[in-house]
Amino acid sequence: MFEFENSYLLLWVDTTIHLMYSDWLRPVTTEEYREGNNLLLEQLREKDIQNWIADSSRLGDISQEDEKWTLQEFVPALAASNLLKLARIGGEDTGSHAKFEQFVKRAEPIYIGNIQVRQFITYKEAADWVGEIPV
Repeated sequence: MFEFENSYLLLWVDTTIHLMYSDWLRPVTTEEYREGNNLLLEQLREKDIQNWIADSSRLGDISQEDEKWTLQEFVPALAASNLLKLARIGGEDTGSHAKFEQFVKRAEPIYIGNIQVRQFITYKEAADWVGEIPV
């Protein structure tokens, strides 16, 4: 089990089930956003992560510049990983849910590949979906 925590990001990885959990603990600066996401990508690659539960409920809005960086740098790297499922926890903020859905639609035709992406209000909902066994 790998664990990491700083002032803005909590992360743990369970390699026995190829699961990563991340939690943005507060709104972040551009530098923190990119540094945190690069750490997440590093763990995805090094630990052969197939399922990721990402809690963004406290992240807040990211800048247009960070959104552009995410589409151009982060998402292609994500698609090149072994990730199969990404469950985003956005909390009850419906504005955040709508913005994320738009973001995924813009990224999907170009980059997402075979990754299933869904968003949830609670950790339990996200974990239940990640744990589904295909029939």
